[in-house]
Amino acid sequence: MPIQIGLPPEAAWAMAQPAPVSYIAFVEGDELPDPGDAFTAAGESFGVAPQDVEPVPLSDDGVAWAFAFSIPSRPARIMCWCERAVDGASPDGRASDARWVIFVETLLDAARPVDDAVALVATVARAGGARTRLAYDPGLGVAWSTAELARLFLGPDAGELVDERHLYRIELAAHDRERGPFWITTVGLARIGRPEFELLEVPATLLRPALELVDALAAHFVQEPLPHAGVPFEAGSAISLALVPAAEAAETLSPGVPGGPHDRRGIPPGPRAAICAAGKRGAFRQVWMTPVDELTRLAQGDGALLLSPRVSMVRARLAQRTWSDFAQARARHASRTDVAFLARIASSARAGESAHAPASDWLAVEQATVDGGLGRAGRGDREMEHRAFSTADIRDWRILGLRADAPEIGPESTRLLG
Repeated sequence: MPIQIGLPPEAAWAMAQPAPVSYIAFVEGDELPDPGDAFTAAGESFGVAPQDVEPVPLSDDGVAWAFAFSIPSRPARIMCWCERAVDGASPDGRASDARWVIFVETLLDAARPVDDAVALVATVARAGGARTRLAYDPGLGVAWSTAELARLFLGPDAGELVDERHLYRIELAAHDRERGPFWITTVGLARIGRPEFELLEVPATLLRPALELVDALAAHFVQEPLPHAGVPFEAGSAISLALVPAAEAAETLSPGVPGGPHDRRGIPPGPRAAICAAGKRGAFRQVWMTPVDELTRLAQGDGALLLSPRVSMVRARLAQRTWSDFAQARARHASRTDVAFLARIASSARAGESAHAPASDWLAVEQATVDGGLGRAGRGDREMEHRAFSTADIRDWRILGLRADAPEIGPESTRLLG
């Protein structure tokens, strides 16, 4: 092919149309779910009555009813239908007694994808009413129990604990799961018109910061404009990166390294962005490299990632709501010297805070009550500084070393506290 000059760099991320998204509710009971309930559920979930409702002709004997409708100010129409459940179709058999399944399928609203997804999941959950046993995202393989649906998608607090990370999942592959290297990829970003992200040749020793990096970038770019291909951008403090078309970044992979042509067979078409170090490197041939230096800084605590505002907000809410679990664990295990109890506290909690100070600090918690606690900062010029904080100041918390099978326990994994 001849060399083409003048193509805009952002063309690397262009896609004709986002992939559709669908959500499914598994409903128990022999009685056919009422399509009127699904109509009402959509109005309750979106806060406005559906419009332009029309029945959809049925070509499948297994489909009981189907209709399409519009939501004002929402660009894409929504399909909703009900069919008989197939034995063994529920994820992990968690709704094996379901007799019906209710679907919604549409294109996510690119202007507000998280809130749109919350309303869509709530629609199928409400459509089955009290008979709904489970809701499911087949694109990600994620299922929500009735308790999780109530906590995340229904009620007055709907969506308060849902962020961009509910729109995708992260996968990792390795030919040697102990020694690596690893290939990390996202799944689901194509549903919001974004390229799937990749990180190639990740050393086993840097797997954790690599997963955190991919997660932070994927969430950040759900709605933020993508940088031009190959152009450096700042992903946080001391973290400079570039996004490169994955096929270009993978050209120099050694045979047998995950992410090569053999591993890419069957991957859905569409743009894919490899996360690379800023600028090509190499003495003989300039190539795109895995950002090992940046990952090392993250692992050592010498760099920090920029998180999306919604991720930060949800993380803080979850940390505050589960602080009593932290306080109880601290009381039970306070005598253990091999366990670290840490809390990330808003820097505004400290009197006289500089306007240029970091947004939050990690403290070693020495006292914890349901209303807050007392912690000690232990880095740099804040060595041995003690700070009192309230629950409202908490942005995150972690318990390290409590269990051998879990390197850390946080607000999202309180079940491990037992």
